[in-house]
Amino acid sequence: MAIGILTLVCGLIAGRFSHPFGVAPILGALLCAACFLRPRELFIVGLCGILIRDLFVGLEPFTLVRLIGIALAAGLLVVLKVRPSFRSMMTGLLVSSPVFHLTLAVGDWWTGTCSILPRTPQGLLTAILQGFPYFLRSFVGDLAFTGFFLGAYLLAATTFWGWKVQEQRES
Repeated sequence: MAIGILTLVCGLIAGRFSHPFGVAPILGALLCAACFLRPRELFIVGLCGILIRDLFVGLEPFTLVRLIGIALAAGLLVVLKVRPSFRSMMTGLLVSSPVFHLTLAVGDWWTGTCSILPRTPQGLLTAILQGFPYFLRSFVGDLAFTGFFLGAYLLAATTFWGWKVQEQRES
């Protein structure tokens, strides 16, 4: 049930933000999912979140690029074995976010979705450089949504499932 809710929420929120704004909850949801879910469920959250987002705003050939990017990001999070610690999550974000956005830049260069550039090494470099400001805005959004999802998960766990946050005391 938590997987379905997380997937639906991240897909619907992503559909509400426009591309130029450069913020989507997909990687934040993946990082949160990597901490608490099995690897298979992590892929379900990411891939289905992208599909829900694109169903909301309209399917297009670039949907396949997004699916490849999110699958790569999820695979990296599985390999990194992200856990709910600041260091682990920042490592996961610092590795998965650039790979996801690099995949989007290469996909844009190949498909000509946002800009039509020559399919040459120079065109690829131009696509990557043009995507850099988007990546920076998106990275900040990824960080914010990660915090939001972890906070919501902690709130739900303590409120509905009776989890208790243990205080660590110095001995």
